[in-house]
Amino acid sequence: MNITVTEENNVSVMCVSGRMDATNSADFDKAAKELLSEGRQRILLNLGALEFISSAGLRVVLIMGKSCQEKKLALAFCDLQPMVAEIFSISSFDTIFKIFKNKDEALNNM
Repeated sequence: MNITVTEENNVSVMCVSGRMDATNSADFDKAAKELLSEGRQRILLNLGALEFISSAGLRVVLIMGKSCQEKKLALAFCDLQPMVAEIFSISSFDTIFKIFKNKDEALNNM
């Protein structure tokens, strides 16, 4: 898994690529906590290059979501690949998080 963070239109865009599973979900958790500690107000998780997410990955995403909610920060997702979108749907993450079709749509609506 590879994680990069950029700033676009006052939104922190975290791009995650590869696979997020039990072997590396702690890396995502660490990167998310660092991002949140920097006082970012709007965070977009671009999952366009994420091929797979396991229950361990879902857990750290949920923890990030709860942290954002507690701190009243905006969090959204975009560019979900079909398999990841299906996993989000099965786990009902698509009902608790804002999910946009692509990055431009997300940036225009955050």
